[in-house]
Amino acid sequence: MEMRRGLERSQIFLLALVSVASFFEGYDFIILSLVLPYLRENFNLSILQAGFATSVIAIGTIVAFFVVRLGDYFGRRAMLMWTVLFYTAATAGTAFTNSIFGFVAMQFIARAFLVAEWGISNVMIAEELPAHKRGFGMSIVNAAAGIGAVVGSALFPIVARAPLGWRTMYLIGVIPLVIVFFIRRSVKETRRFAAVRDKFEKPDFAEIARPPHRKTLVLIALLWLFMYLGYTPILTFYTDFAIHERGLSAREVAFIISVAFLIGLFGYVAAGKLMDLWGRRPTSILFFIVGALSTCAAFLVPRGLMLPALVVLVFFATSYLTICSTWTAELFPTRLRASASAWTNNTLGRIGMVLAPTIVGVLATVFGRKGLPALGSAVSFMGLFPFLCAMIVLFFLPETKNRELEEIAT
Repeated sequence: MEMRRGLERSQIFLLALVSVASFFEGYDFIILSLVLPYLRENFNLSILQAGFATSVIAIGTIVAFFVVRLGDYFGRRAMLMWTVLFYTAATAGTAFTNSIFGFVAMQFIARAFLVAEWGISNVMIAEELPAHKRGFGMSIVNAAAGIGAVVGSALFPIVARAPLGWRTMYLIGVIPLVIVFFIRRSVKETRRFAAVRDKFEKPDFAEIARPPHRKTLVLIALLWLFMYLGYTPILTFYTDFAIHERGLSAREVAFIISVAFLIGLFGYVAAGKLMDLWGRRPTSILFFIVGALSTCAAFLVPRGLMLPALVVLVFFATSYLTICSTWTAELFPTRLRASASAWTNNTLGRIGMVLAPTIVGVLATVFGRKGLPALGSAVSFMGLFPFLCAMIVLFFLPETKNRELEEIAT
């Protein structure tokens, strides 16, 4: 029987590095949710207008397609360094904007490179970690994003009282650049990519969309699309929902979100461990179905049950990213892995992220006119989309537990 080795020192270092990058991805996403009610007040925005502004920012995640694909041309390491640089610059620039248009422009750029950085990070983890640790490694990287959300939520009530107010939150985003500057020479190219880099011609733009990869590409793209349609409204509108439909103060919302994410972080680890123990398919189906149901519960329960409902939601729904990232990294060959991530996550998948806030705005308007809770009803409806993700996994995707990437590709 083959002995299952632990992680090497270089693998632990890489896991720590990309976890720092993922931390600030979660931090940045939660800031937008926390700031949104104040932006609405400062700039006199309706729910529909706020949803539209959020959708424009989310278009940056589609632009990330072009950046992530370059990982198959220039290497994973180089693109990780550049994405950190540009994300940091745009995040710092956000702190000095004086209009909603400037805010949206800076966050558009920041989101493009932030998501590209996250995509490259997942590719690097998939290529460096052994098969029996791959699910666990992906869960750790994505759990770091959850920790970023907890830290952002905890800091916001304190920082909001500072002279620069919410702008200080974005200045904190400079930290990743400082870290990368000091450790950049220790970051190595992944061994799998280094091994194939000089053996094959660079992939052309549409190679990944041709047989034998086309069917898998479509399925994984749909997986990302339905996931984002259900997941994006949760992060975008929970603070707005809690303040305007449940009457909570900013401090109460920050407390609920911090506690929910702190406890719910175990969902990341549970998803990773279960994928390595049970398999990708049963774990994915469980988390997608329970996550969909808990979304409805979290946005419909009365005020007294908001905290436990959000804990359950965070436990299951935040692991969507780990699950989708694992499928994407495992079902394509090394020379096309970054391209596959770009095509599935950053095209059709991120279109779901772009459209979701605007769809919520439209649905909230319709539900509100019918006398129903506007945001709660709209987000609950959108939260059902992960059911379709469960159906894709159940009927179309193969089990990849404990299989090396080369075996899966073959």
